[in-house]
Amino acid sequence: MKTFHDFDAWGDAVSGAALRLACDAVETGVWTLGLLDLGGVVLQMASEGGGNLCYGANTHAGPILFVPLTRVAEQVVNGESLDGDSLFAIPSGADFRICVRRRSHAWCSIALPIEGLHPSIGSSASRRITCPPGTVARLTQIVRTIARSLLMQPGVQAAIQPAVQPGVTAAHRAAGRSLVDAAVRCLSAPPQSGATPIGRARLDRAGIVRRAMAAIDTAPTSPTTTALAGIVGVTDRTLLRTFHETYGLPPKQYLMLRELHRIRRILRTGATDNATVADVLALHGIWEFGRFAARYRRQFGELPSDTLRHARA
Repeated sequence: MKTFHDFDAWGDAVSGAALRLACDAVETGVWTLGLLDLGGVVLQMASEGGGNLCYGANTHAGPILFVPLTRVAEQVVNGESLDGDSLFAIPSGADFRICVRRRSHAWCSIALPIEGLHPSIGSSASRRITCPPGTVARLTQIVRTIARSLLMQPGVQAAIQPAVQPGVTAAHRAAGRSLVDAAVRCLSAPPQSGATPIGRARLDRAGIVRRAMAAIDTAPTSPTTTALAGIVGVTDRTLLRTFHETYGLPPKQYLMLRELHRIRRILRTGATDNATVADVLALHGIWEFGRFAARYRRQFGELPSDTLRHARA
């Protein structure tokens, strides 16, 4: 396992997905990550020192199963809470939303080597899956056993980049087979028949969040909520409802968190030439320097000028 004391550095090391991450609060300030190649099955173990608002897409060749290890009921996937008998399946190429507000937590992901492991995974959209009772508990028990044996022993170093460690042994391949068998049991429940919707059509949250993230990524400065709603093609109220259901906060607060992380990443690189913090903020359309610095210190425990000074030291 590798230990990080910076959320953004930890996020850059997470494997198997293209991610947009925002930490909305720090509880312990320590993040860990470990990866194991188990003969084509890649197990990723992680703990986070605070909350995380995540939007991402699966870049692995096969499907990924996301399984919470702690604070299960507080982990919300695509706007739905998980529980002890559910997991989150993400087909290759599919996008997804995962939210844990303000608390430290742990999770694992299991990247499978093939598509179509089971019909319940589907082929395009990520989704929460309800599993037969006890099967998810069995899966997490196997995950923890594998981690203790192959990842957390003294002298065992999990590689972060690339996402596999050198030398896959017979023990690794056997562990991979055990994980696949346990995953198949989790997915063995018959698909639930959807009830006929009554009343107003359900929001296309996936499409709204997808368009919003694309707009945020390409905007030269952080857009206002009203401007973002216009770009996405929905009303302010619909955008507010979507972000509350997905991340538990309004879009204005989400945009502020993304802006804080974007400025921090720039400052951590030392910025450019002899640019000052004020130069960086002005370039990104931020003019209330004192108010931004106060928010920055509450979020990261230091002033923007401290981050830049440490980067240039």
